[in-house]
Amino acid sequence: MFKSFSALIGLALLVAACGESPQTMSLKTPPPAPPPPPKQWMVFFETNSTTLSQQDANTVSQAADVAKSTANAKVMVTGFTDTEGSPAYNQQLSVRRANAVKAALVSNGVVPQAITVTGSGETGLLVETPDQTRNEKNRRVQITVQ
Repeated sequence: MFKSFSALIGLALLVAACGESPQTMSLKTPPPAPPPPPKQWMVFFETNSTTLSQQDANTVSQAADVAKSTANAKVMVTGFTDTEGSPAYNQQLSVRRANAVKAALVSNGVVPQAITVTGSGETGLLVETPDQTRNEKNRRVQITVQ
Protein backbone atom coordinates (compact mmCIF):
# COMPACT_ATOMS: atom_id res chain seq x y z
CA MET A 1 0.00 0.00 0.00
CA PHE A 2 2.81 2.36 0.94
CA LYS A 3 4.57 1.70 -2.40
CA SER A 4 1.39 2.50 -4.35
CA PHE A 5 0.89 5.67 -2.32
CA SER A 6 4.53 6.69 -2.85
CA ALA A 7 4.21 6.08 -6.59
CA LEU A 8 1.04 8.17 -6.72
CA ILE A 9 2.71 11.03 -4.84
CA GLY A 10 5.75 10.80 -7.13
CA LEU A 11 3.51 11.00 -10.20
CA ALA A 12 1.63 13.96 -8.71
CA LEU A 13 4.92 15.77 -8.01
CA LEU A 14 6.16 15.06 -11.53
CA VAL A 15 2.97 16.37 -13.07
CA ALA A 16 3.06 19.44 -10.83
CA ALA A 17 6.65 20.11 -11.84
CA CYS A 18 5.67 20.00 -15.49
CA GLY A 19 2.69 22.24 -14.84
CA GLU A 20 0.35 20.02 -16.82
CA SER A 21 -2.30 17.48 -15.92
CA PRO A 22 -2.01 13.90 -17.12
CA GLN A 23 -5.02 14.55 -19.38
CA THR A 24 -3.40 17.45 -21.25
CA MET A 25 -0.07 15.63 -21.48
CA SER A 26 -1.69 12.83 -23.49
CA LEU A 27 -3.63 15.27 -25.74
CA LYS A 28 -0.62 17.17 -27.03
CA THR A 29 0.03 16.73 -30.71
CA PRO A 30 3.59 16.54 -31.93
CA PRO A 31 4.84 19.55 -33.85
CA PRO A 32 4.33 19.31 -37.60
CA ALA A 33 7.13 17.81 -39.60
CA PRO A 34 9.29 20.35 -41.40
CA PRO A 35 8.57 20.62 -45.11
CA PRO A 36 10.75 18.49 -47.33
CA PRO A 37 13.70 20.27 -48.92
CA PRO A 38 12.98 21.68 -52.37
CA LYS A 39 13.89 19.56 -55.37
CA GLN A 40 15.90 21.12 -58.17
CA TRP A 41 16.73 20.39 -61.80
CA MET A 42 18.73 22.27 -64.42
CA VAL A 43 18.35 22.32 -68.16
CA PHE A 44 20.93 23.81 -70.50
CA PHE A 45 20.73 25.72 -73.78
CA GLU A 46 22.80 26.35 -76.87
CA THR A 47 24.09 29.87 -77.46
CA ASN A 48 21.27 32.36 -78.08
CA SER A 49 18.68 29.55 -77.96
CA THR A 50 15.47 28.83 -76.10
CA THR A 51 15.03 25.33 -77.56
CA LEU A 52 15.07 22.35 -75.22
CA SER A 53 17.03 19.28 -76.29
CA GLN A 54 15.34 15.87 -75.94
CA GLN A 55 17.41 15.18 -72.83
CA ASP A 56 16.36 18.50 -71.29
CA ALA A 57 12.72 17.86 -72.23
CA ASN A 58 12.99 14.59 -70.27
CA THR A 59 14.39 16.52 -67.29
CA VAL A 60 11.46 18.96 -67.45
CA SER A 61 9.08 15.99 -67.57
CA GLN A 62 10.64 14.58 -64.37
CA ALA A 63 10.27 17.95 -62.66
CA ALA A 64 6.65 18.14 -63.82
CA ASP A 65 5.92 14.69 -62.38
CA VAL A 66 7.25 15.79 -58.99
CA ALA A 67 5.30 19.06 -59.12
CA LYS A 68 2.07 17.25 -59.98
CA SER A 69 2.55 14.76 -57.14
CA THR A 70 3.33 17.46 -54.55
CA ALA A 71 0.31 18.98 -52.80
CA ASN A 72 0.19 22.76 -53.30
CA ALA A 73 3.48 22.68 -55.19
CA LYS A 74 5.22 25.94 -55.94
CA VAL A 75 7.46 25.81 -58.98
CA MET A 76 10.15 28.43 -59.48
CA VAL A 77 11.69 28.63 -62.95
CA THR A 78 14.77 30.87 -63.19
CA GLY A 79 16.60 31.56 -66.43
CA PHE A 80 20.29 32.44 -66.78
CA THR A 81 22.72 33.27 -69.58
CA ASP A 82 26.44 33.37 -70.10
CA THR A 83 28.20 36.72 -70.45
CA GLU A 84 28.26 36.87 -74.25
CA GLY A 85 26.11 39.77 -75.46
CA SER A 86 24.83 42.83 -73.69
CA PRO A 87 23.44 42.57 -70.16
CA ALA A 88 20.07 43.93 -71.36
CA TYR A 89 19.82 41.34 -74.15
CA ASN A 90 20.89 38.55 -71.78
CA GLN A 91 18.24 39.58 -69.26
CA GLN A 92 15.56 39.22 -71.94
CA LEU A 93 17.04 35.93 -73.14
CA SER A 94 17.02 34.51 -69.62
CA VAL A 95 13.30 35.31 -69.30
CA ARG A 96 12.57 33.75 -72.71
CA ARG A 97 14.41 30.58 -71.64
CA ALA A 98 12.48 30.44 -68.38
CA ASN A 99 9.19 30.91 -70.26
CA ALA A 100 10.14 28.08 -72.65
CA VAL A 101 10.62 25.79 -69.65
CA LYS A 102 7.34 27.00 -68.14
CA ALA A 103 5.56 26.13 -71.39
CA ALA A 104 7.11 22.65 -71.29
CA LEU A 105 6.03 22.19 -67.66
CA VAL A 106 2.47 23.26 -68.53
CA SER A 107 2.41 20.88 -71.51
CA ASN A 108 3.41 18.17 -69.03
CA GLY A 109 0.38 18.94 -66.85
CA VAL A 110 1.64 21.49 -64.30
CA VAL A 111 -0.94 24.22 -63.68
CA PRO A 112 0.38 27.60 -64.84
CA GLN A 113 -0.67 29.29 -61.59
CA ALA A 114 1.82 27.14 -59.67
CA ILE A 115 4.77 28.42 -61.72
CA THR A 116 6.76 31.60 -61.08
CA VAL A 117 9.15 32.72 -63.82
CA THR A 118 12.16 34.96 -63.33
CA GLY A 119 15.13 35.86 -65.43
CA SER A 120 18.53 36.46 -63.87
CA GLY A 121 20.46 37.25 -67.04
CA GLU A 122 24.21 37.17 -66.43
CA THR A 123 23.93 37.06 -62.63
CA GLY A 124 24.36 33.78 -60.76
CA LEU A 125 26.97 32.27 -63.05
CA LEU A 126 27.80 28.65 -62.29
CA VAL A 127 31.23 29.21 -63.82
CA GLU A 128 32.73 32.66 -63.29
CA THR A 129 33.88 34.00 -66.64
CA PRO A 130 35.03 37.34 -68.00
CA ASP A 131 32.59 39.49 -69.96
CA GLN A 132 31.73 38.32 -73.50
CA THR A 133 32.58 34.68 -72.74
CA ARG A 134 30.50 31.72 -73.88
CA ASN A 135 30.00 29.01 -71.27
CA GLU A 136 27.48 26.20 -71.67
CA LYS A 137 27.01 25.70 -67.91
CA ASN A 138 25.88 29.31 -67.51
CA ARG A 139 23.21 29.02 -70.25
CA ARG A 140 20.61 27.32 -68.15
CA VAL A 141 17.23 27.31 -66.44
CA GLN A 142 16.87 26.10 -62.88
CA ILE A 143 13.59 24.46 -61.87
CA THR A 144 12.78 24.32 -58.16
CA VAL A 145 9.74 22.50 -56.76
CA GLN A 146 8.65 23.19 -53.19
